[in-house]
Amino acid sequence: MLFIFRKLRRSFFPLRQKEGSAGHVLPGKVRTYVAYAIGEIVLIVVGILIALQIGERNAGRKDRAKELDILRSLAKNLEINIQTFEANIEALHDYNKSSEIVLKTLDEKLPYTETLNVHFHKARVSKDERFISQTGYEQFKNAGFSIVRNDRLKDEVIGLFESTYPRNLLDYDQVNKEYVPVVDHIVPLFIYAGDSKGLEPVDFEALYDDNYYINWIRAYMKGRKDLITIETDVSSETQKVLNLLQAELNKK
Repeated sequence: MLFIFRKLRRSFFPLRQKEGSAGHVLPGKVRTYVAYAIGEIVLIVVGILIALQIGERNAGRKDRAKELDILRSLAKNLEINIQTFEANIEALHDYNKSSEIVLKTLDEKLPYTETLNVHFHKARVSKDERFISQTGYEQFKNAGFSIVRNDRLKDEVIGLFESTYPRNLLDYDQVNKEYVPVVDHIVPLFIYAGDSKGLEPVDFEALYDDNYYINWIRAYMKGRKDLITIETDVSSETQKVLNLLQAELNKK
């Protein structure tokens, strides 16, 4: 490009020497010589500016491509998390349903049936382990938060991962924590027949009057209701941020 500009400049400002006087510029041509020199400088400056502009555009395109990749990863993370929360909520409801069946059976002293074994098994499960996907957020942090230009979206994502999730996880961990004395009490009462077959009572009728066991089944059921509330709230917050992410992606 500089070569083209230089050719144009030479066509407008031809620099000629006096015939027979090599290397000597005639006094009358000083103005043309100065214009020639200035033209060279201008061409160099223009070339540098053009190169910088092209470089900035290329860097900008790379940043926007990286931003798009990060937004997609974040959206995928949140979709996985919502699925996890919903699966946990469904499982907690299922465990509580089994707890209700066990409590009704023991409270009303109903006869034993083999179908109760699965419910005995589920009733003693306090909760499932929780996993939160955050690979997209780690990618976001590593790239630098400024990579996302939408300030509201950026703040919502950071708030979700740095505040909402940790606080929620702490609450989740505190509810229905495994209590060793309860486990020690329950283990001798049943024969484990596998997850599909559940727990077979060693002495079913003795469970009618086992208030320690009955009260802990009730306590676990109450704790699961609290966990369902926690999971529902965090799922709602996650969906709100996911909606913002999807709206931003639809602009791209």
